[in-house]
Amino acid sequence: MSKAIKKLEQELNLRLLQRTTRTMTVTIEGRAFYEYCREMMSQAEAAEQHLGSLRDTPGGLIRITAPVTFGSVQIAPLIPELLQQYPEINVDLLLDDKRVDLVTQQVDIAIRCGQLESSSLIAKRLNDLPLVVVATPAFLAKHGTPTHPHELANLPCLSHSSHAVDRRWTFLENNQEITARIKGPMNANNNFALKQGLLASLGIAYLPRYQVTEQLANGQLVPLLEDYLPTPTPVHAVYRHRQHLSAAMRAALEFFTARL
Repeated sequence: MSKAIKKLEQELNLRLLQRTTRTMTVTIEGRAFYEYCREMMSQAEAAEQHLGSLRDTPGGLIRITAPVTFGSVQIAPLIPELLQQYPEINVDLLLDDKRVDLVTQQVDIAIRCGQLESSSLIAKRLNDLPLVVVATPAFLAKHGTPTHPHELANLPCLSHSSHAVDRRWTFLENNQEITARIKGPMNANNNFALKQGLLASLGIAYLPRYQVTEQLANGQLVPLLEDYLPTPTPVHAVYRHRQHLSAAMRAALEFFTARL
């Protein structure tokens, strides 16, 4: 013990104990150092207890990102139920159509639609989104109803953007992929905006079915080319690590898996 204290005094360049032949007392510096060390130990114990509670009981902040439309329609309505089920959890929902970097943006869970890029991230399959080609009855009465994807080239269509890749719609015919080149009076980089033009009978749209379920049910929109539609779009929850997940992360992943 004496050797350990002497080594510590040499490292600090301070005398911690005052020694005589018969007694040994703590110096002012030694008492101050002791109090700092005791506070450090107390904080370390508190940190360990807090982290243990996060491991065992769902709580704390979870940052979730999702595409704007899917996040608004599918994710945001579920957040109140998640928070009611786990009242110690707080959610920060970031809606962005760009691929958010989980590390730099400090995001815990990313909900992503479509094929995933190869990466070191962990992906959990949540759902598949069926696609649908739709138009209003008024539009079809004026322009006619297409019976084959190639006929779309001669009809007004609504594109997700003006980029050439977004002006090609993919279909399946006899298990072979075919492409329809489309053009039309309106482009928008958000399907909420595109839907306004669709309901105003400006053209035909190619959308995930969940975005127009209500309009299909009440007859505002009519489904087209159902025999040629491609396989549904996959939806994944993407996160950084598989091991040592907090209780909040496990609870959120299980919740979205069940509800979606």
